[in-house]
Amino acid sequence: MGQSPNILVEADRLRCCVMSEFDNRERNTGLHLDEISFSELRYRRLFEAARDGILIIDPETRQIVDVNPFLIEFLGYSFDEFFGKELYQIGLHKDEETSKLAFQELLTNGHIRYEDIPLRARDGRMLPVEFVSNVYMEGERRIIQCNIRDISERKRAEEALGQSEERFKLVASTVSDAIWDWNIVTDNLWWSDGLMTAFGYEANEIEPGRKFWERRIHPHDSNRVVALIAEAVDTDAEFWSSEYRFRRRNGGYAVVLDQGHIMRDAKGRAIRMVGGMRDLTEQKSVEVRAARAHRMESIGTLAGGIAHDLNNVLTPIMMSIELLQVGSEDDPDRLSILDTIQISCHRGADLVRQVLTFARGLEGQRVPILLRKKTDDLKRMLSESFPRNIRISTRIPDDLWPFTGDPVQLHQVLLNLAVNARDAMPKGGVLTISAENVTLDANELGLNNQTSAGRHILLQVSDTGTGITNANFEHIFEPFFTTKKMGEGTGFGLAIVHTIIKGHGGFLTVESEVGEGTTFKIWLPADPPQRAIDSPPPSKSSIRRGEGELVLVVDDEATILEITQRYLEFFGYRVITAANGAEAVAQYAKHAGKISLVITDMMMPIMDGATAIREIKRINRFAKILVVSGLDVDDDVKSGVSGFVTKPYTAPELAQKVRDALDGAVARN
Repeated sequence: MGQSPNILVEADRLRCCVMSEFDNRERNTGLHLDEISFSELRYRRLFEAARDGILIIDPETRQIVDVNPFLIEFLGYSFDEFFGKELYQIGLHKDEETSKLAFQELLTNGHIRYEDIPLRARDGRMLPVEFVSNVYMEGERRIIQCNIRDISERKRAEEALGQSEERFKLVASTVSDAIWDWNIVTDNLWWSDGLMTAFGYEANEIEPGRKFWERRIHPHDSNRVVALIAEAVDTDAEFWSSEYRFRRRNGGYAVVLDQGHIMRDAKGRAIRMVGGMRDLTEQKSVEVRAARAHRMESIGTLAGGIAHDLNNVLTPIMMSIELLQVGSEDDPDRLSILDTIQISCHRGADLVRQVLTFARGLEGQRVPILLRKKTDDLKRMLSESFPRNIRISTRIPDDLWPFTGDPVQLHQVLLNLAVNARDAMPKGGVLTISAENVTLDANELGLNNQTSAGRHILLQVSDTGTGITNANFEHIFEPFFTTKKMGEGTGFGLAIVHTIIKGHGGFLTVESEVGEGTTFKIWLPADPPQRAIDSPPPSKSSIRRGEGELVLVVDDEATILEITQRYLEFFGYRVITAANGAEAVAQYAKHAGKISLVITDMMMPIMDGATAIREIKRINRFAKILVVSGLDVDDDVKSGVSGFVTKPYTAPELAQKVRDALDGAVARN
């Protein structure tokens, strides 16, 4: 079959094109157009248009016989300056001998490749190039073609990347966080020194790759974390982040935040991930403590309200007992029942005081205390009441510094801790109470910023009991939390201890090991210059009866009003009552000049006690007022009244306070 006329026309056009382009080169190359086939013409067009440098070498003479336009422009030489030169003469080999050896290798192997060699341009610049040389056969003739590619941009990119890598690793080595760089293609995972600093590993223990990391994720977190990473890599995500537990070298676990930035190639495939792991353990611990403190504060507010209501319930009962005991001296059974009720009421009142101590941190009295005397008294009491299989030991040095505090609350702390220790040793053991003088600096105080550095007493209460489990350890200071059986514990003991110690400007820690025992360590600010005193209990002197003085009793609880009125009238006073502050002000104004004493509650509807006191003082600034409350009262209120009675109280306590208030400065109307 003959050729298509269109193909022949195109061939002729190409031949003419080549003829015009080669007219000026036929003289030098020795090539004739009638020797060039159609395929050679096509090759010539590619040769001329190539964006890489191309040299044609005569294998016999090793001389350049052709060069494409790109290389002429790239190096700045003319065609004549290339023609007839050997490669070493244009800087591709060191010298003639090196060039000969290279050609020998080329002819033997059929190709030579140099990844990165410098090539000098006409203007003196050294240009980095990639050099590839191959031997081809054209019929029976051998042709050597050399391809020269400019790699300047690639070199600059590699240098920039190298500098970036160096900067990245330099910065990573100076930060405390664990910085990592994961090559997803090779699965090589690099860690910064921060991993060793944060988690305690040695450099030779950190194997490359993900296995080191995956083996140290907590078993309960591992599947979730690995799945999240796989999902981020397989999708088009740019970032990955997760919180999980990472094992330290000592076997413990740290809570960490791990975040990574995913880098992808032009096709969107993930090739690299760079990120950092931050230890959040201390931050989480602070958050837990803050949440616990907030929870305890909320429960304290609730407990305070409950305690107020309990006081109002117990007060009339305790006062009624005193009235019922009068005239019952000849009825032993009746007196026994009343005594039982009275003991139960006092136990209830003690519980209310513990609740209030927790809820409001009542200050109580503050006097210098010598711990040795208190622990000796406690040891005698515990020895009489604790089981015989529990040995009680005290180690208090004679030169222990005194400290300022409330003796009753200190006794409460020691008793609560001792009872807990007893319950933790059902089969017997040793309870040890010890103390020593210590001086703390700011570093030793750490996060315990509720107290200041300086001299302290370290009080320790230790037992050899069952210890505290990890599950219970975080909750031991929470109110209502108890591990005892129903009815055996209120759950307030340690919450009260925590509140009292904090109220004294101290702090406490707990060390416990299951099966080995528990030690409570309490630091209290010492006051060495003080001289410790032990105040004897007040003597029960006879209370002087009333002489018909008019007393105004103010309370919103009807039962308290009724029993208080009966008792005071029984004790020789005249009584009028008011159910709230507004009624009290009205009564005082009505009986101006006749009322000798006002007894008022503080928490009342319509008008509270504080407002009523101010209004009564406006009528008579010398009015005598006795404040009754189950909660602490502001100092401003205390400073303007004649006395204060804490609910719940007994009838004799109220009678004594009334007498003390009346026997003070005479009121002027």
